[in-house]
Amino acid sequence: MKTLRAIVLLALFAAPAAAQTGVGVSPPRVVLSGQPGDVLEGVVVVDHPGNDAPMQVDVSLSDVAVQPDGEPVYLSPGAVPQSAATWIAVSPPSFALQPKESHEVRYAMHVPEGAKPGTHWAVIFFDSGPVQKRQAKGVGVNMRVRVGHVVYVNVGEITRSGQIRGVRYQPPAGKNPAEVRVRFRNTGNGLMRLNGYVELRDENGKVAARGQVSNAASLPGYEYEIAAQFKEPPPKGSYLALIMLDYGGDEAIIGEGKVQVP
Repeated sequence: MKTLRAIVLLALFAAPAAAQTGVGVSPPRVVLSGQPGDVLEGVVVVDHPGNDAPMQVDVSLSDVAVQPDGEPVYLSPGAVPQSAATWIAVSPPSFALQPKESHEVRYAMHVPEGAKPGTHWAVIFFDSGPVQKRQAKGVGVNMRVRVGHVVYVNVGEITRSGQIRGVRYQPPAGKNPAEVRVRFRNTGNGLMRLNGYVELRDENGKVAARGQVSNAASLPGYEYEIAAQFKEPPPKGSYLALIMLDYGGDEAIIGEGKVQVP
């Protein structure tokens, strides 16, 4: 039997509530707060949206890091300094779901006594596929689909600050719209949710196009690109990009840079 896995988790940045061919999870992410020594609890509702066969669901824990282009990388528990994956116990670790059925998965997070202040995080993955039946010898394919629930926990005093470190234009490709990619470094110790805009201004100061930054996650200690998306590609030319990012603090983060639209 050969197993294929389709990963549909984008929960760190733009989480889907369900997978078309697997189970759904709700909520896709949660933010908890605690102190060293605390025990925190959470619940995830896992549902089977299909009408056909029952699903087997297996639960696992993972760390996540972010590449410079903003793409997540999933790692073994304890692989990143801000990991909370080794703090979490999940019950049950596996279960079956009938069509249109839902199930509550509970977890407990034990915050270590020596936990450093700041945001820590982990992903609870749910791998699902049809319940396997015994079959005759031969070649078969077992398709597994993975979705996830992201857990953030703020420990102790949280500070939020950041810097805009660069900017570049990325043309549209396929279904992906035109973007200005803002290189942002989170210099605090807490998760930041960034909203704002990028204006492209010509040599006369006129606004030629405006792209939106919508609820982008910035993890502490990381520097990676945040996308400002445009409904229509900007006209060709050289522009000054004016950047405004709001994270809910007292002041917005402002920056600028030159971009070329080919």
